[in-house]
Amino acid sequence: MSKCKVFFTSMAVVVLLSGVLQASLVSFSTDAVSSWSPSGAVILQGISAPGPANLTMTAETHSTFTVIITAVNDTGFVWTGYSLDLDPAGNATFVDGTAGSTVFDNVAYTPYTLTFSAPDDVPIGGAVGLQFDLDIPDTGPHTFTLTQIPIPEPATVALLGLGALALVARRKS
Repeated sequence: MSKCKVFFTSMAVVVLLSGVLQASLVSFSTDAVSSWSPSGAVILQGISAPGPANLTMTAETHSTFTVIITAVNDTGFVWTGYSLDLDPAGNATFVDGTAGSTVFDNVAYTPYTLTFSAPDDVPIGGAVGLQFDLDIPDTGPHTFTLTQIPIPEPATVALLGLGALALVARRKS
């Protein structure tokens, strides 16, 4: 086989393999306004309940998927932080060093949890922008859920706790 033929054959194999390894986002669902493509998603979400909000995604093949979230604080309390949790059963993980925020400077990272905090708060009616990358495993498809939990300021948590205690005491009497 000539050197030219070997070169072109190896180039064809590289091109074919790179096409096969290209990521493919199969589906994306959320109760928020969003747009998505095989490489990333942009989400505008009003968080109105103090509990978690979820996103569910399904993807094939190994890829890094960028998620940009704008979360609007409609909860009735000030946020001092924001936590994002991935279900480990989905096999997707956060990519260390890729997270950023428009409000929070500190990011604590584990493969399945990102916690944003300090220096600023997100006031009631305010918004926070969050960006991070997800690593999707080699074999697929994988479906994974991202749970978002705003962290209330400590004074709000204390007031909510006192209110719950008052309700319990009133109910007993």
